[in-house]
Amino acid sequence: MVDRPPFDCTDEEAARLLSFSRELTLAPRQSLWHAGDSPDLLIRVEQGLLRARVVLAEGREYIKEFYWEGDEFVDFHHLLSGEPARYSVEALEPCRLQLFRVSDLRRLPLWDAWYQHLLQVQLRIKEEKEILLLTTGPEERYRHFLAHFPALDARLPDHQVAAYLGITPISLSRIRKRLNAINKG
Repeated sequence: MVDRPPFDCTDEEAARLLSFSRELTLAPRQSLWHAGDSPDLLIRVEQGLLRARVVLAEGREYIKEFYWEGDEFVDFHHLLSGEPARYSVEALEPCRLQLFRVSDLRRLPLWDAWYQHLLQVQLRIKEEKEILLLTTGPEERYRHFLAHFPALDARLPDHQVAAYLGITPISLSRIRKRLNAINKG
């Protein structure tokens, strides 16, 4: 499993950082941002589950990532290029978030260390997912998902798990039936 540790800092540094945050609650299906927005935000998930998703013109959805309790994330593409977000972030459950404006954080001495931490965590997550998508089939991807994110499988509808794995809901259903038959036999 890819480790998703929060940024570690002293109590004094944490208090200083929190002075720059604001709390936001989202109801299920409420968006944090939409594709085309310019999110100047670092988000820490205190409670709940969100998805980052891309919807193609023909309506097919791909889920880039899920974010849950303890995760910290930014839109790196926007942060590095200044271009609008290419994906939306939406609550799947009631969420309580801490939001930090990146423009405020950049003025803090602690920002470089936090940014380095965010890059390292995201790089590990992206490398693992990229290798899975390039080198494994749908069943292996689903087995990996179950092994590394068992709690998420129970929190998500089938079509969202399928969209994350890059397969159709029908394929996921067939894989689950096959695995259930193996487990029973």
